[in-house]
Amino acid sequence: MDAVETKPRGSGDLYAWVVLLAAFLCFGVVFGTVTYAFTVFVNPISKAFNISPTRVVFGFTLVNIGTGVLGIFAGRLLARFPIRNVMVGGLLALSAGFLALSYVTAIWQFYLVYSLIVAFGAAIVAPMGASSVVANWFATNRGRALTIATLGTSFGQLLIPPFAAQMIESGGWPSAYRAFALILLAVAVPVGLILVDHPSTRDPKVEGDQPSVDTAATLTNREILGRKDFWVILFSYLMTVIVYLGLVATIVPYARTFGVSPVQAAQLTATMGIAAIVGKIGFATFTDRMGLRNTFWIAIGLNLVALALMLTVPGYSILIAASAMIGGSAGGVLPVWPGLVAFRFGPRALPQVMGLMSPIVISLQGFGAPLVTGMHFHGAFPYLIGSLVVSVMRAEARSLEAAEKDAIGGGS
Repeated sequence: MDAVETKPRGSGDLYAWVVLLAAFLCFGVVFGTVTYAFTVFVNPISKAFNISPTRVVFGFTLVNIGTGVLGIFAGRLLARFPIRNVMVGGLLALSAGFLALSYVTAIWQFYLVYSLIVAFGAAIVAPMGASSVVANWFATNRGRALTIATLGTSFGQLLIPPFAAQMIESGGWPSAYRAFALILLAVAVPVGLILVDHPSTRDPKVEGDQPSVDTAATLTNREILGRKDFWVILFSYLMTVIVYLGLVATIVPYARTFGVSPVQAAQLTATMGIAAIVGKIGFATFTDRMGLRNTFWIAIGLNLVALALMLTVPGYSILIAASAMIGGSAGGVLPVWPGLVAFRFGPRALPQVMGLMSPIVISLQGFGAPLVTGMHFHGAFPYLIGSLVVSVMRAEARSLEAAEKDAIGGGS
């Protein structure tokens, strides 16, 4: 395992934060354009192709499945070639994908571009590529660094969908997709110029300062799949992120069933976004003191409280509180996957391991929303609570704790 250090690795602390800024930017533009802005295009695309919104939303399901399946190949590329070069290629693929979307004339073309080109670019850049380079540069501060990097997703959520909506209003949905293509192209330039894969790339002396070797990076896929901790991390994270994303996607339609106005519904979304930023800053401050496992359980607890509130007969103030809980949990949910993988398998094996997990994690993580809406909200909430309870069962909690302790101890 990598040595545990008290400072960022590298030829200077400052450059580690430059790398972190690049990762923050990648998280923001990928999640902002691919994930959070998708909903803005649903009605315009539906009208343009004269189809139902449900058929357009199916494209979002396809992009998640595509990202998951193609994540295997993205992980191999990131493990075998310089991360910077692969990430720049991923950003260029995303740019090309959004440019292609601006010219589609049929829904099957829309599906094809999202599920292949956009999905592959997203699989490379974030969370996999950005998390890998952050894990390489930070040791004992790794949990904090990963949380700060994922904070970019919240800023992408706040800034990019409103920008897309304004572009659609003024120039139509093709112009918004072309604007996305330019944004991704613009981000690829600084990432290519400033991103450095590992401190040893910038300063060869750094490698010699590390007393141990990241042997996990030499494991075969079969050996990784045969390890219990691989499956414990995968399923514990998956059950939690399904609940988190399901609540994020359905809090507004759930609120509308209680007569909440569109303006009030927008305030729920804003509350969630602001709470996500505050929560990530809070988790970034304390994660490395408490450990990733404990911050994960806190995040699960926040989602449990939100579900308990939503199981009551909620007024608007209750829904605001639930939205704040859901948003605040993001800082404890999103960094856990790369964080625990890096702790247990080593940062250099992170893209390989995450790539093997992605067909299950990313392909299935979006199924919470259709479950909630299909079971008319209240009917699904007990199942979501059960999912969270299973993820904190004693046996799994011990496994995650052991994983983190073994990883820290292994480098000492």
